[in-house]
Formats: sequence, structure tokens, C-alpha cells
Amino acid sequence: MEQAELPSPPSPARLPWDFHPALTEERLRLCGRMLANARRDALAMARYEMGDDPWSVGCRAFAFGRNRLQRAASSGDYPWLEVLDDSAHFVFVIGGNGNGVPVRFYRGAADEPTERTLRRQEMEVQQLSLALGETEAEGLAFRLAVET
Repeated sequence: MEQAELPSPPSPARLPWDFHPALTEERLRLCGRMLANARRDALAMARYEMGDDPWSVGCRAFAFGRNRLQRAASSGDYPWLEVLDDSAHFVFVIGGNGNGVPVRFYRGAADEPTERTLRRQEMEVQQLSLALGETEAEGLAFRLAVET
């Protein structure tokens, strides 16, 4: 009687620090906490009776999150945190000395990012290639999801 071959177990998902050592759990948690607190504050300030709606609150939450990360980066307390693009396509970098990993954030489910969420900016692609090498960076995008 022939024995059927057992399927090999699925490969474990790679964690961020498997891609680059600058993406430590501590740093990611800190950035995530800043973004979650910014969203919480934006929701607390919402005045629906004055005309706020989900869109205006979402814009405020994005602005608050961007501001928190910008202030943290410029404070000098987090030398591993930099801002790469402070436009509406806000991109921050974890890791320093021009070799850090570009990261963006969005509101939504972590396991269901949209195509728009995963779209990469040219500056982000260039920085990711510097950090990981062109081959390793191909198709990668690092995103922090703020789930509410």
C-alpha cells in the first residue's frame, strides 16, 4: 500500500523585522500607538451637530496622525524616525541614515488593504530600494493599519 505524501506545512508569514532590522516590534507599536491615539482624539473632537461627518473626521484623524509622527520625528527623541514626504501622500521612515524603511498608514482592516492603499509613491519606491535592494523591494509596501 502506497503512502500518500503529506503536504508541506505552509510557510510562516514573514514579519516586518524579517525584512529589515529597523522594523522592530517596539518601533512599530510606538508608531501604531501614536496613530491610534490621534484617531481617538479626532473622534472625540467630532461635532456631528455642527456638520462633521465621517469624511471630515477621517481627514482630521489623518492630519492628527501625520502631525504626531512629524512632531516625534523632529523632537530628536526618536532618531530612527524620519519624514520622507509630508504631503497628502505622507510617508515616514523607520530606521535612519538614509537606509530606513518607508511606511504609510491608513484606516481599515489590516488583512484587507485596498489597491489604493497599496499604491506606492515614487519617493517611497526609491527609499525602499535603498533599504532592501531593488530585487527584495519589488512589489513590497509597508503599511500600518488603524482599525476602528
